[in-house]
Amino acid sequence: MSMPGKRRSTGRRWPVLAAAGALLVGAAVTVVALDRGVAEPTGCAIPARCQAATAAGATSAPTRTTPATPAPTPTAAGSAPASATARAADPTGGGRYPARFSVGAPGVGRYRQSDAQLPVPRGYRVYEPHDGASKEWDLYDCKGTVNLDRIYFRAFIYIGTDCHGTVNITNSIIAPPPGSANRAILVNANSAGRLTLNIRNTTIRPEPVAGGQQNAALTDHAINDCATCTIRISGVDVANTGGMCLCGANVTIERSWLHDNYIAHLADPSQAHTGGVFPYGGSGPVTISNSRLEPGVDAFTGKEVPGYWKAITAVLFTQSEGPSTLRDYLVRDSFISLGAFGLYAQDGIGLRLRDNVFGPTHWGHTSQCGADCSVTYAEWFNNVVGSIDGTPTGKAVPRPS
Repeated sequence: MSMPGKRRSTGRRWPVLAAAGALLVGAAVTVVALDRGVAEPTGCAIPARCQAATAAGATSAPTRTTPATPAPTPTAAGSAPASATARAADPTGGGRYPARFSVGAPGVGRYRQSDAQLPVPRGYRVYEPHDGASKEWDLYDCKGTVNLDRIYFRAFIYIGTDCHGTVNITNSIIAPPPGSANRAILVNANSAGRLTLNIRNTTIRPEPVAGGQQNAALTDHAINDCATCTIRISGVDVANTGGMCLCGANVTIERSWLHDNYIAHLADPSQAHTGGVFPYGGSGPVTISNSRLEPGVDAFTGKEVPGYWKAITAVLFTQSEGPSTLRDYLVRDSFISLGAFGLYAQDGIGLRLRDNVFGPTHWGHTSQCGADCSVTYAEWFNNVVGSIDGTPTGKAVPRPS
């Protein structure tokens, strides 16, 4: 196994990203970076759009604004009949998506959202942060292949600017503790080379904090992409975060689970407005399959997290940035539940959604396309309504207008 040393870099930027979603009422959201002396922007969904910070302090990236929220769409049944599989009286949709607490790192078991820490399973090594103040564990050199297996990270993982190669994170636990200054996995690789990031059979679960305390990993997407990244997320359990992935290109999410959006420490939950999977400004391809995406559920009790909808714009949220257009976007055989919307599509050509189950939401299973929106669908069939536990019904979800 190739392992990085604990050397410190004095020439890189260490961004602190604000929650990457957007307010339902169209409030502006900014991305903020802290300067550490390097001129390479990053950590954003589109690194080229991040502004460098000055030596005098952080500056804000360009502001983006979500279109005003349309009126909630009705969830009455459409005319298309549901498939036989969709009618299965089973909270896994007939085996299409995982049961709760059935994926993630081996040895974790069931846990509550409020548990201070997860247990360290037998056979795991514990990695402490390289930086005690930020709670950051550094991975700078990724040439060739780096394998990180059966590790309990008491830190957030920083993937550095020159990390080009393949990084495999398997059978591990990523648990940013209180005081963590960024998302659970901060990808900062620059465009000088390609990075392949494979995350498999892993639990990403930042530790909770009390009201007014800090753990930035609680309110941001667990993972972000980069301009030259390929990311595969398989069998991953993501909890206590603002969302699963701020990812818009060369991303595959399969057999994974998003749940337990943690907002208990926020006086105003809307400060954490994100999307469960959010390809902001992404060009695709993005594939989500056989996954359970229910950010607003308290998985231990099976009930809603109070006020969950104020912090998650949508379970699936697409939005353009500049000239970008999302293509090759596929969501299939998945459970989509407990966001303000299930699907809030404001960008995309030829979106494909099939054989999905849409659980309860606050505003509606889908949103309307805004006045300046030109989303089109290449596939929309066998998408049906489901209950909070994931059990499908025969009631179809109409294609958004």
